[in-house]
Amino acid sequence: MEHQLTDYRYGDLLELTNRHRNTTKNIILTGATGFLGSNFLFWRLRQSGKIYVLVRGESQEHAKQRVYDALAVCASAYNQPIPKADIDSKLEYILGDMTETMCAISKADMEKLAAGNISEFWHCAASLKFEDRHKEEIYHHNINGTQNVMDLARRANCQHYLHISTAYTSGRVAGDIPETLHPVDIAYNNFYESSKNEGEHEVARYCDANGLDYRILRPAIIMGPLASRRSGGTRFGIYGLTQEMYRLRETLSKLQTPLRLIGDLAAAGNLVPVDQCVFDMIYLSNIGFGDQKVYHLTNSSDLNVKTMLEKIDVALGMKSINFVPERDTPATAIEELFDKRTVFYGGYYRTIKNFARSLPKHAGLSWADYGTYLTAFIKELDEQQSGTTFNRTQVTAEDGTELCVLTLGDNSKPPLVLANAYGMPSDFMFPLAKRLSDQFQVITWESRWVPAITHEFDLAKCHSLTHARDLVSILDHFGIAKAAVAGWSSGAQVCLRTMAQFPDRISSAVLLNGGVSLPASNEIKITEFEKNIRTLFPKIAANYRFAQKYCDLIYGAHATSDDGEDRKMISTILTSTDPFLLYMTSVPFRTPESLFRYANMMNGLFSERADAWTADVPHPVLVHVGGNDLVTHPDVGRFLVAGLENGVLSFDENGDHFSHFYDEDLASMIKQFVAQHQHQVQAQDALIAS
Repeated sequence: MEHQLTDYRYGDLLELTNRHRNTTKNIILTGATGFLGSNFLFWRLRQSGKIYVLVRGESQEHAKQRVYDALAVCASAYNQPIPKADIDSKLEYILGDMTETMCAISKADMEKLAAGNISEFWHCAASLKFEDRHKEEIYHHNINGTQNVMDLARRANCQHYLHISTAYTSGRVAGDIPETLHPVDIAYNNFYESSKNEGEHEVARYCDANGLDYRILRPAIIMGPLASRRSGGTRFGIYGLTQEMYRLRETLSKLQTPLRLIGDLAAAGNLVPVDQCVFDMIYLSNIGFGDQKVYHLTNSSDLNVKTMLEKIDVALGMKSINFVPERDTPATAIEELFDKRTVFYGGYYRTIKNFARSLPKHAGLSWADYGTYLTAFIKELDEQQSGTTFNRTQVTAEDGTELCVLTLGDNSKPPLVLANAYGMPSDFMFPLAKRLSDQFQVITWESRWVPAITHEFDLAKCHSLTHARDLVSILDHFGIAKAAVAGWSSGAQVCLRTMAQFPDRISSAVLLNGGVSLPASNEIKITEFEKNIRTLFPKIAANYRFAQKYCDLIYGAHATSDDGEDRKMISTILTSTDPFLLYMTSVPFRTPESLFRYANMMNGLFSERADAWTADVPHPVLVHVGGNDLVTHPDVGRFLVAGLENGVLSFDENGDHFSHFYDEDLASMIKQFVAQHQHQVQAQDALIAS
């Protein structure tokens, strides 16, 4: 089956949903509270039509809350706001249970569905358990449950039934895996695989007998969104194995010899990001599902499982695993324990599979992508263990844009707002926020446009005043009359603009390695990084095709003879940042759309007033710079102080652009400065009030 992809860039969910936004289809969805189902729902909400979600719940409100919570996790994984307006206008909640006859839905709901002109029934729900002791439950969900939802699909007069299965219904079969039904009487790694294979045969038998058009979709090992490289909340696949090793790391670290893990040294794992799976699902819907009955939702690249496991080991600071084809002596007690704890994953590393894929190829995952996923996930596990994470709140800006706002610390404490760098995920602020939260209620937010690319991009608003107004909207939301602020990198310009435009709302400010609109001159030196940014970004901002070109250069397209200087500049931009933090600093560079927006944001910043608004700022401001900063030259900070009425310079000879992430002393510096001027402001306010 050949697909023409000239209408949009394959793999860009934002463009795919935008192009087909007005195609009205009503659908039914099971599994909306699960990982793949909730991600599908999150993106499907951007298109027209009603979505009837079949969900278990003690009441309508309980069901709504379960779906809402799942969508909130998705929003967090994509650095985006929860789509409240779409949830309210497009979702219909059908209370039911797929393990019961006709899913145990009410007569009124059945009549609603029958009259709903349903185009598609997406069955994403399943039991993901695999142990033999859960056989009855697995069978009840994955086989009986499949029969029940197909009965419901037929009664609801659905035009298409879409069944989510798994690429591993092939069990222990090795070699080329076709997009066809597999025999049932094959060897399996666990009962989950056999139940899903039997379920596929039940789908084909039932739908053929009842004239119901169907497709079976088989994802491989699903990862979190490629858009953020976060887990997105799932604990299956590679995440489950990593979590088991994380839990056992104290035990594993005491091993005198590595565990012998049995597997095929050549085995490869097919890892597919969840947003690529969702793209395939929506793409198939848009083309009418094509002429096949079975599709693999897989990736175009396989990664060696032995290397994958070794990288998990190293990321956890251990050397505990030795991947072997067989053990030459009986298993030790700890090896037997590890085998039992990870039995489900044995199917991934004991057979070599090559999944056929007739859909167009996605960009495959690289080892760098895999490393980024691991780093982000282990960070999640650390935060989960410590019990400290940001609290997410949604705030409506004055122009109606929904902002993702994050808080940490007791709201009875004085507020401190952190203005992050343009386009950078909130992860950058977490270590600093955690250190500050014992003294402040810390508030930060994801900048509009990037990283949350689902916001409609508005070039006319692409300046620091928009972000300053967002900061004030956040203060209004929390009922805060006046707050201290701290801005990092381009967030420094947001702080300066807020103080200039809304002087009564800010008490004092700390600027950390500020990237601002001071122009380069004989007096003000700039780094090679900033020089390249200022050279490249006007080109990219002016023409979307340049954004595509530079993304191609970043991710391995062959350069022409004319691309040498550009490739060198884009390489300098990426390599000037801390390699450990690359999974965060690379966020704006991951797609042409995000790069185009980011280029316009930064180009707009550099085009603003040549004094970076300092002439209008009477507030006490501490400007911190680092002697080893490869992103912003210390001269920028020095000239900021020179332009401020009440500025103070802090110079750390050994500091770099990311000191706020690593250096605990910066938190102490901020606490001391803000507290000092907080007392002065309180005294002045009391004097004015009297």
